[in-house]
Amino acid sequence: MPFISLTTDYGLNSGYVAQIKNELNKSLSLPVIIDISHLIEPFNLLQAAYIVRTTYKNFPENSIHFIGVDFNQNPEQDIIVTHVNKHYFVCADNGFLSLLEPKFTPNKIVKLNLTHQSNILNGVQAIAHIYRGGNVNLIGTKKENLKQLKPHRAQFSEDNTLINGHVIHIDRYGNIITNITKDFFQECCRNRTFTIYARNHSFNEVYQNYHDAIKFNIKKELREEDGKKLALFNEEGFLEIAIYKGNPNFGGGASSLFGIHFLDPIRVKFNN
Repeated sequence: MPFISLTTDYGLNSGYVAQIKNELNKSLSLPVIIDISHLIEPFNLLQAAYIVRTTYKNFPENSIHFIGVDFNQNPEQDIIVTHVNKHYFVCADNGFLSLLEPKFTPNKIVKLNLTHQSNILNGVQAIAHIYRGGNVNLIGTKKENLKQLKPHRAQFSEDNTLINGHVIHIDRYGNIITNITKDFFQECCRNRTFTIYARNHSFNEVYQNYHDAIKFNIKKELREEDGKKLALFNEEGFLEIAIYKGNPNFGGGASSLFGIHFLDPIRVKFNN
């Protein structure tokens, strides 16, 4: 059975999310609705793409994902339904999908026939139709192309000594997630030593997880633990700069302590 996921920039202090769930529950019998996030920064498609990309593949095939970020219909932007990588997406044709899965081509794109003044209600109507097994061609007209946005991909220098990357997300703990993937890093590294530069901070080692960074064979009172700065590959395979048990509300996370923000540069220098 497919699930329905919701990802929006609507926040938690408005009624929009409740409206979506209410309409879905009125239209469907006990639908499985899962919130991915409603705290996407307003109109931040890159952040939305990162968060959804790390999540949606764990859903059953043909699940329906509502992306309520810049979810507006206007003369230059349609509301669409697409089928990408065996999943349905109800979103605006604003470039989100080109950031989500640049390697996948949708096998179906439909521009919705809008029957409500409310964009949200049009989206809910489409979700319910797909959930019931309806043919998407009945709720829209075929569309050939999608708007493309250039993904913020890490680049390798021509002299094979430097990766130039950027910050693509700051999580709740203030951890800095970059667009440098583990696979790309290893491809460029070639067993060379390296230094990661994050503004005025540098790192010469990348851990596989947070606990690898702490030397648990040393007595607790003697080891460096809370507040230790580290670089690691997170569960999604992206290079992350973090403070061990950093808390933005108490002492600060990596983003605030290092003065690093969304789209700031992160560099990896390899030693020949």
